[in-house]
Amino acid sequence: MPGVYDCEIIEHSAVGENVRRTVLHCPEIASTARAGQFANVAVAHGTDPLLRRPFSVHATYPSDGLFSFLYVMVGRGTALLSKMEIGQSVNVVGPLGRGFDLGDDPDAKHFVVAGGCGAAPLHFLCEAICEKWGCSGVSVLSGAQSRDAVLCETEFLSHGVDVGISTDDGSYGYHGFVTALLREKLAAQADCRRIRVYSCGPHAMMREVAGISREFGVASCQVSLENNMACGIGVCMGCVQKIRGAAAGDTSESEWHFERVCRDGPVFDAEDIVWD
Repeated sequence: MPGVYDCEIIEHSAVGENVRRTVLHCPEIASTARAGQFANVAVAHGTDPLLRRPFSVHATYPSDGLFSFLYVMVGRGTALLSKMEIGQSVNVVGPLGRGFDLGDDPDAKHFVVAGGCGAAPLHFLCEAICEKWGCSGVSVLSGAQSRDAVLCETEFLSHGVDVGISTDDGSYGYHGFVTALLREKLAAQADCRRIRVYSCGPHAMMREVAGISREFGVASCQVSLENNMACGIGVCMGCVQKIRGAAAGDTSESEWHFERVCRDGPVFDAEDIVWD
């Protein structure tokens, strides 16, 4: 169950251009958060801004009671968080949402596909897969616009997993979209029926990942959606996503229904999503 905690800021660091990592002390979240979950943060004291901001959990260090966020500076909320001082407390609700399902097949292969800052929660996921199944069957494919925008490569490599980088401009690694790199990797597999795919990034990229996974018949494709969230607890209905089929308990023959990304996700089976 999520809780409400005053978490001390331990560290702010610049990871790249306009990208920051914030480390917080909160033993409760550090010990209970699971890969794919997020936290809702009051980025300032008082009521301005009124709404909290959602941040995916980037990493946890349970023995030290620490966890971290990795985020791009894209608005007022992220700017305010980055300007808070070391030692200051920030109010956090978490962990929230549904995380990734790592499956029950010890011989499965795992393909982790990141786009841009979608690498943030996938670092945590990669660690979780390695802890449960070992790292030998894990491949990370991470895409960015250019070499300077690549995130988490060092962290992924530290796990000892296979890492492939793609850049749109060809300045580093594979020249092209990360989805094209995924297609090449899956095409090189003798059998994709025991492959599990996990993805986070831009909506269009994840839609393409879902389509490629379906084409190659992988065992599972899960995506972590980044719909705009307001309340973070499923009350405001501001982050809803179309999901195939009728809602639970609905006896009609509805072709789709809405689910709340903050409460029912943010991780969904890609085959359940109505991709707009």
